[in-house]
Amino acid sequence: MTTTYATTYTRTNTAIYVADKMRNLMKSLVINAGLDPKSLVDEWSDWVHDAARKLMESGHLLKIVIEFYVPGAANASGRWDFPIRYDANGIDEMWVDTEFFKSSFAKAPKPPANCVYRILLVRAPGAPDVGLTSVPFLGLNGLSAREAGTVIATPDIMASAAYYR
Repeated sequence: MTTTYATTYTRTNTAIYVADKMRNLMKSLVINAGLDPKSLVDEWSDWVHDAARKLMESGHLLKIVIEFYVPGAANASGRWDFPIRYDANGIDEMWVDTEFFKSSFAKAPKPPANCVYRILLVRAPGAPDVGLTSVPFLGLNGLSAREAGTVIATPDIMASAAYYR
């Protein structure tokens, strides 16, 4: 006897899943950098989760960025981008490749001990208002992006990672 199962994930479910998993990945990144993740967890609870989720639901979140910088500096000491795609894998499976992500830590330079960090959401034109204001990126001062690959996959949303060195 053959049994067939069909599971449908709504964009809302996958957006919540991706937002939650992004928080966990970014938290491990901050801890690996030797920094306190309290600010990340607080910001995620205060505004990032809801804004990211709503923008993913509408398909308008292009990427989540975390910049590491020395307070007052015009340039970032380090940066990670998490581009979001909506072409996904088309199968009813959701996964996070935490080990692959953590293995990329060694390739990216650690920010200086006196660094802080901030989270930025990059929206597509026509994005719904989720209460965000535009904030410019810090300069990269010669840092260039290196692709780390896909870190989160769902039936309709994918997130990859890129680090700057």
